[in-house]
Formats: sequence, C-alpha cells, structure tokens
Amino acid sequence: MKCDFCGREVEERITECPYCHYQLKKDTQVLSPDERDTFEGITIEEDGSTSSSERTDRDDGRQGSPQPQFKVKTVSISSGILMTLLIIGGILALFFFLLPAFLVFAAVGAVVVFLLRLFI
Repeated sequence: MKCDFCGREVEERITECPYCHYQLKKDTQVLSPDERDTFEGITIEEDGSTSSSERTDRDDGRQGSPQPQFKVKTVSISSGILMTLLIIGGILALFFFLLPAFLVFAAVGAVVVFLLRLFI
C-alpha cells in the first residue's frame, strides 16, 4: 500500500504513515451475503453497529451474548513534534545555563588578564 501524501510504501495494517504522519484511509467494500458469512473480520452494519465473526459461546458452553466492543482512541505525539520540543529545550538550556556560565568565566579571565598586565 502506498501513502496518499508522500507516496512511500507502507504496511497494510497501519493507520498513520511512519514517514510523513499522514492519516491513511482504509478502503471499505460491500460484501455479498456469501462473502459476509465467510469473512473473518469485523463488519459494520447499516445502523453503524459492528459485529465480529468470533464465537460468542461462553466458557461453560452456553450460548451467550457477544462480548462488549470497546473503542480505543490512541493519542500519540509524532516524532516531528517531539524533535521540535527537544531542539527548543536545547536552545533554552544553552541560553539560560551555558551562556551565563560563559559570561562568568569570561569576566574572571578578563580580571586575571587585567591584573597580570598591571603587575608584569
């Protein structure tokens, strides 16, 4: 499968391109009744509910209702945003920590040079 945005080859099972972080669209298709009976995945009914081809038998052998379906929403920070935050943090560290330390060492060095020139 190719990413619609960057055109790179990506795996079928992923929903976000690992290269450009484009949200990939999954193709849907209407199944015939015969195809639906042998389909091994999750189907979407006309009313919007989902059904699965998994067995709904309970552990004790009685026929039971299907297990509840959970919708999981994942939120992730893409690597581009993370890298930007790391760069900004590095710049702030340079500005607030290393620059004052450099100024202190430069001032001490200037005083030492001044004193050496006075007495030598």
